[in-house]
Amino acid sequence: MSPTFCTSCGSRLIRRPSRNGDILRQACPACRITVYDTPSVVVGTLPVINERVVLIRRATDPGSGLWSYPGGYLETSETLESGAIRETREETGLEVAIRGLLGVYSRPGGRTVTVLFEATSERENWKDSSEVMEVKSFPMAGIPWNELAFWTAKYALEDWVYARERQLALPRAWRVGPARR
Repeated sequence: MSPTFCTSCGSRLIRRPSRNGDILRQACPACRITVYDTPSVVVGTLPVINERVVLIRRATDPGSGLWSYPGGYLETSETLESGAIRETREETGLEVAIRGLLGVYSRPGGRTVTVLFEATSERENWKDSSEVMEVKSFPMAGIPWNELAFWTAKYALEDWVYARERQLALPRAWRVGPARR
């Protein structure tokens, strides 16, 4: 949903062409601020324990009752990796380590860009949370393909299976840049 009023001065926003004229953007006629309607970043992991992928059965919409990866929205103060680890801990109770970048997923008109990592955990000491009905691990051959909550879950699991079957090394994903000053 696009904003109606300027967050700086309160004036009603208007639509005007971008500098190159390709896109109509919300803008404030009073203070000339452009409002960028950009997607949010979702981060998550596919935790792997003993060659089994850990999935969650969602307790909330969208996708209540269906399986997905543990994940959620990235907070401003987080790196992609730390956000994915936090979301995994919140939804499963698992302490995980990022193994590599699994994939980045987006689509035309989408409201999110999803970044998923493969992660490892030492123990199967997961627990449900208020957002999760069930946490369960699946062998590659037992993934519940017809019960997945999101297209991103399907694509990520397909990419994970593809990489595992071919013994592909995932791109490293643990080099975090310096803090912004």
